Amino acid sequence: MSLQRKLRYAVLGIGRMGSRHAQNLAFRTPRAELVAVCDPRSTTLEWAKQSLPSSTRVFTDSAECLGQDNVDAVLIASETGLHAKLVIDSIKAEKHVLVEKPISIDLETSRKVVEETEKYPHLKVMVGFSRRFDESYREVKKLIDQGKLGKPHLIKSATNDQHDPSGFFVSYAAASGGIFIDCGIHDIDLARWFLLPSNPSIKQVRRVFALGHNVQHPELSKDNDVDNGIGIVEFENDTILVVHCNRTMKHGHDCFTEVFGTESKVIVNGNPQLNRVEIRDIHGVRTESTPTYYERFREAFVNEVNEFTDVVLDDKPLPVSCADALEAAKIATALSHSFKTSQPVYFDDAGEPLLV
Repeated sequence: MSLQRKLRYAVLGIGRMGSRHAQNLAFRTPRAELVAVCDPRSTTLEWAKQSLPSSTRVFTDSAECLGQDNVDAVLIASETGLHAKLVIDSIKAEKHVLVEKPISIDLETSRKVVEETEKYPHLKVMVGFSRRFDESYREVKKLIDQGKLGKPHLIKSATNDQHDPSGFFVSYAAASGGIFIDCGIHDIDLARWFLLPSNPSIKQVRRVFALGHNVQHPELSKDNDVDNGIGIVEFENDTILVVHCNRTMKHGHDCFTEVFGTESKVIVNGNPQLNRVEIRDIHGVRTESTPTYYERFREAFVNEVNEFTDVVLDDKPLPVSCADALEAAKIATALSHSFKTSQPVYFDDAGEPLLV
């Protein structure tokens, strides 16, 4: 492997997540070079000029950015509704792509993107399911593969976001695809990774059912969304996922996963503590919680971009593919449909949800 060659990146979208990705590429990815960022907002570009290496060029137009000969790969962290278009534009410009999840909030659009990527087999296209790059979740995967849990048969997983009293996500909800697509997609991908064989048959899912309610934000009802949702997924190999998504945790970001095996059970992040400090005062003994998703998975995002860089430079297999993202999207879409119709959704023999 050549340590001299670096993969030259552009980041498309430098908002809340994109700015962090840009800094990881600039300062924490030895085999990468951040050469450009693109965002239509002048405030974020001003941040880029102050916070990123002076050699990083800034663009407001993605087509102009993608047209640069010194860009080998792009990291897409724009608003979700632009992901699909930017992925297609990027591969047509002959760039490797790492895109934030999900590919799209629309299942058919996601499917078209996957079909388009298959026309460019020489390009690497990966969807950023960050939990696959977290050391704790990787340890669980290792235990499963080594047979130390026996046969894993049930996962209870949660993505519970800290309550935002500003109501930011209420306005965001209409474009998010709903709580199962926006929040639950990570838990769904984990369940597929932990419970299903590495070379599964076409049909993976038997049926799903979902329900939910609003305990803090009844205004979400206008977008057919909820601030708390529960989903149950029954896989064809008789394993089960129970997923809880919410946006109402007052103590901080609280995501955890329990994996039940026939021989043992493991828990990831059972106590969502920020660090190892115990506070002992008139209120008792306590620890502080991770405030947001990013604080919990900070190092996973660094691992993610470093490993994608290695995949491209060393022509390695992708650790997670667009096809994986499409399968997770099918399940998330089925859960959303089940919630809206109060009916279970079954999957046909071709592995497609029957959304009737």
